[in-house]
Amino acid sequence: MLEKRLAQTGEIDQLKELWRLCFGDPKDYIDLYFANRYKNENTCILLKNNEILAMLTMLPVKTVFKDHCSIDTAMLYAIGTHPSWQNNGFATQLMDFSNQYLRANKYGLSILVPAKKELFAYYHRRGYQDGFYVRETFLNRTDVDCLPIEKQLNCEIRSATPEDYNRIRNRQLEGRLYISYLDKDILYQKEISQYSGADIYAINLEGIEGCFAVERVSSDVVLIKECLLPEELLNPAIKQIVQQITAKEYILRTPAYLGEQLGGSLRLFGLIKSNNEEDVRISPKDLGYLGLAFD
Repeated sequence: MLEKRLAQTGEIDQLKELWRLCFGDPKDYIDLYFANRYKNENTCILLKNNEILAMLTMLPVKTVFKDHCSIDTAMLYAIGTHPSWQNNGFATQLMDFSNQYLRANKYGLSILVPAKKELFAYYHRRGYQDGFYVRETFLNRTDVDCLPIEKQLNCEIRSATPEDYNRIRNRQLEGRLYISYLDKDILYQKEISQYSGADIYAINLEGIEGCFAVERVSSDVVLIKECLLPEELLNPAIKQIVQQITAKEYILRTPAYLGEQLGGSLRLFGLIKSNNEEDVRISPKDLGYLGLAFD
């Protein structure tokens, strides 16, 4: 008989093993999540004969609208089914269970980032709509050297605390549709970045603050998974960033409104769904920004 419920004390070892089987991450990477963000009450599980066969995580965030109103939101994360039990509808059952839980606990919205392109259609069938976009640009050192700038600017880059990063992030995104995180979410991103050999950073150009989060994919490839600055400071900032974080290739993610001159492509990144009867409609023209998704 199948059972669906929240996780309980004493089940972490089972959950870690299920994570490893589902996502293939190494033990120390998995430990980062369970040390920094895991909570029983945020974890839905499906069991058969007391064996955990599927899991789903609900991270509390907020959806902030252009008028500064916000709605309590859950980011569905680490949705996985044991490889031997896939294609039995367990993920769908857990999503239904989580929707009921979130509705009862006054979470107005759910968001998620599909792990694969083909999963967008699956989540659309589950009632999710397009909501969040990202601009992604691939650059090498020659590309960066050729970026035009009007003048040299005084620039300071420093490792940021989660609190400092979050303050700058929210200021840069003010007046736009975006996902706002807790400081402990930014701490988790900092741990992930440092695990990869990079960090989260604050940047100051002539007194104007911005922030960027970096993960090193390999010795040759760096992912700048979030970069938030005024448009006119993006080029000089990138030139300074690559001097401090060396690589042959850079993958740069920015909000959809930022960095069009770099020649990157705009792509759908995250989906959103109302947990209440009131429908929340987000137009593609809103170009919502989700940013850090721990993907």
